[in-house]
Amino acid sequence: MGKFDGKHIRGLVGNLISRKTKDGLVLQMAPIRVKQSKDTKKAQKVFGQGSVLAGAIRRGLRFIIHDRNDSGMVNRFNTPVRDVLKQCFNKQTEQYSFQEDSFERLTGFEFNIKSLLINSLLVKPELHLNGVVLKVSIPEIVVPKELKFPGSTNQCELVVSVTMIALHERRYKDLDPEIIEINSNQELSPAKEFEFEVSEGCLCVAGIGLRYFKVHNNMKAMFNSDDFNPANVCGAVVTPGVFTVPPPEVNGNTIKNSGWAIVDKLKLTAAE
Repeated sequence: MGKFDGKHIRGLVGNLISRKTKDGLVLQMAPIRVKQSKDTKKAQKVFGQGSVLAGAIRRGLRFIIHDRNDSGMVNRFNTPVRDVLKQCFNKQTEQYSFQEDSFERLTGFEFNIKSLLINSLLVKPELHLNGVVLKVSIPEIVVPKELKFPGSTNQCELVVSVTMIALHERRYKDLDPEIIEINSNQELSPAKEFEFEVSEGCLCVAGIGLRYFKVHNNMKAMFNSDDFNPANVCGAVVTPGVFTVPPPEVNGNTIKNSGWAIVDKLKLTAAE
């Protein structure tokens, strides 16, 4: 209800708000409060969980991203992750059910649209899951036809990075990256296959990044920058089974943590 102060009416009058400013009296539309439906609230929760999960994946692949992504990458990556969660979410039970290939659409996602990996690395890495072993295969590379060297660079590190996320138990663990060193004067880089031991009931996301250097007189200068950092997702798979947090390793008086950490705010209830 508006109140008269002797000169002006202030406050809410109908759907207008009257308030005094240094420029005089101002009338504004009152904010409209829309009552959210249950479905709308559920959709917002899924939306938020998608952002949380996407952030966890990006953090896990920091070895190849190095914060050298384009300015819109976060929103671009949030979108496919949210889409996966929407498809795997049961509105009636408010639970999630994931299949081995649920996150397949992440394959090929580029972390820097200013320097696409597919424009620098012209072979296609492959990802295969065999039990609890995740294999990332890098085909033979013809240099420089299938691996482009920008500027005056003469050395490249091809980095393979894998992160694991236990979706229902909100835990994550990053595996040690593997690196192939390739010099510009090589004719061929032989095919390589890396094996990563993964856990049951986890989303495993593998990424590949290229780090370029100019090496001269035993001095090594990094070429990568915010505008040039080729890196993408080469595969994503959900391992079968149920995840169990490994107990700490006890060796005499020494207790070693299992290496699994908490993903803050992630809550993806498993379907029964």
